[in-house]
Amino acid sequence: MVTTHLEPPPSPARVDPTPGLISLARQALADPERRAPLIGGISCLGLLCLIFGSNLEHFVRVWRTDENYSHGFLVPLISLYFADQAARRGPVPFRSGVGIGLGLLGFSMAGRLATVLVPVGFLGDLSFLLGAAGLCALLAGTDALRRYGFAIFFLIFMVPLPIALYTKIASPLQLMASQVATVVLNATGVPVLCEGNRLTLPGGVQMFVAEACSGMRQLTGFLALTVAVAYLSTRPSWYRAAVVAAAVPIAITANVARVILTGYIMHHLDPNFASGTYHTIEGLLMMAFGLSLLRGWCWVLNQVSNLAGPPIVAVARA
Repeated sequence: MVTTHLEPPPSPARVDPTPGLISLARQALADPERRAPLIGGISCLGLLCLIFGSNLEHFVRVWRTDENYSHGFLVPLISLYFADQAARRGPVPFRSGVGIGLGLLGFSMAGRLATVLVPVGFLGDLSFLLGAAGLCALLAGTDALRRYGFAIFFLIFMVPLPIALYTKIASPLQLMASQVATVVLNATGVPVLCEGNRLTLPGGVQMFVAEACSGMRQLTGFLALTVAVAYLSTRPSWYRAAVVAAAVPIAITANVARVILTGYIMHHLDPNFASGTYHTIEGLLMMAFGLSLLRGWCWVLNQVSNLAGPPIVAVARA
């Protein structure tokens, strides 16, 4: 009797059923027919970055020097994550987007040229985002623009606001934080005299609510966070809208709480504990407080959603 050894059949090559951006790029480089469009797209993106080089330098400079926009370094990475998640939904059918792409690129170049005559950096910053959207539509089609549009839109949170607009928003928030903190401190046994943004505590201790304490940092951060949470959520549209709408009151509440806590520290402990490293730690604690408020608000919305109807089944976006 002869015994033969049967070798197991070779295992098929492992194929990623939902390739992300890196896998798609590798597949395109390995395919001669897709290699040229990929290299052309990367070259066009590089040319766009070269045209808007001054705007990109402005981004990095503001992110490094202005604490209100220090989150800007994270925004492109988060946008890449959203793009990667969009790529994992499967292939996108190609539908010509020449008209939309050229239109967006035309507005983008017009905005860039306008900043040469009128130095309005904010216009050039937004024009760069329009150019990125135009390239997506021109090279990949309208369906691709729809699929990756949110990842491009999210980049708006890395754009610094014009100083005039920032001041118009920050000044009322700064004054409101001073007034609300004064009311709470007086109601809880800490007599405070409010003169604009200057609070006078017992013993002549002065506390000034500076522009950095206006809440703009919390507002921009929480707005970006709530938009990301709403996008990733599979809940109904009203749920996602309620999450985004909560960004403003949560940011204001967290900032007012920070001013009140600073008043308590200066009155009951030591004014030196309200500056420097201690003040930074206090800000981090208030950020955690804001995150807990957001988590609580999402819990309330979950209860309302569960009472309103059956659980929502996640549906993949087109």
